[in-house]
Amino acid sequence: MFILGYQPCPIGLDISDLSIKLIQFKKNGEKTKVQAIGKISLPQGVLENGEIRDRETLTRSLKKILNHPLYGKVSGNEVVACLPETKTFLKIIEIDKNSADINKAIAGELEKHIPLPAEKIYYDFQAIRESSRSQILLLGASPRNIVNQYIDLFKENRLTPICLETEPLSVCRALLPEEHIKYKEENKKNYAIIDIGATNASMTVYAKNTILFSVSMPISGEDLTDKIAESLDIEPERAEKAKIIYSLQEGEEQPAIQKIMSEMVDQLIKKSQEAINFFHHHFSTWGPIDKIILCGGGANIKDIEKTIQKEIGIDAVRGDALINLGGKKDDFLKPFQETLSLYVDFSAEEKRRGRLKKREDKALKITQDTSLSYTTAIGLALRGVFNHE
Repeated sequence: MFILGYQPCPIGLDISDLSIKLIQFKKNGEKTKVQAIGKISLPQGVLENGEIRDRETLTRSLKKILNHPLYGKVSGNEVVACLPETKTFLKIIEIDKNSADINKAIAGELEKHIPLPAEKIYYDFQAIRESSRSQILLLGASPRNIVNQYIDLFKENRLTPICLETEPLSVCRALLPEEHIKYKEENKKNYAIIDIGATNASMTVYAKNTILFSVSMPISGEDLTDKIAESLDIEPERAEKAKIIYSLQEGEEQPAIQKIMSEMVDQLIKKSQEAINFFHHHFSTWGPIDKIILCGGGANIKDIEKTIQKEIGIDAVRGDALINLGGKKDDFLKPFQETLSLYVDFSAEEKRRGRLKKREDKALKITQDTSLSYTTAIGLALRGVFNHE
């Protein structure tokens, strides 16, 4: 009997202004395993606001992550990638159901909401509701020149893009059981998904099995790192480790870091509440938000979900980016484990505060689950997994 064994699925490729992340799964019948995981940082200026500024450096970094992932080995050349969130548009529109030319009707709506002529935009849509007179569509669009930049980049690197999609779609696919192709339950909930990334945060509102809207928020993990570095007078690399370790390490405190994190969380709560109020005002017929789900690297800040739940009054949880892979989460966690250590000597900060005391320096060490920082890449890779089922 000939057995095919595990077959690699398309590569999920998440390219942002400061990093490239890669996930690839492999399938054997109902079983899924991790084929490869990769992450590489990008220098400032390679991408700016989603636009490719330094193609040579980006190509070099892309080749490196494909040839030398952090875990496993990349197989095949098919990719599912996301377009930069700042260059994509998601919009709920309503058109006449009896319109003779649906594309013309959509083009008319595009011109109302997007500051570009229809001929300079690629778009796609799906019907989510209809009445006797009208159709409600979820419309996704992006400027043609941006889309073409990424298609050319992949072709130059001998990659075959089988799909380019907006980031909220991949995030929802990773985090929500409703997005699994085998989900059958009729009880459909409403979610507010907060993604706290390196360069920005966003909230996506998902109701009754569809995305209603997504908004960006001027909050980022990179800003948090910069503020910690400045406050403690340490280099950014140590500040990044300090941010993660003091976010997760129980019983460890550093007043300057805690204060900066608290300010960021307060701002996040304020912007999140504004987005939820917008939902309640404009989409009241869809019902209330049932749950807030956190993802991205910033979701690992200690007790952030408890603080958000207390202030906003809606159940808030850290997401599970591996929930739609089937099997037990522990079966997939090992490749996502990362151990960080930080030698603690923040003497410059202590001197400034006049509190330098004789004490023993020590090394803090923590092992973290990084899967939430790969949420977008996981969602992209899952598209290929679902296509195999």
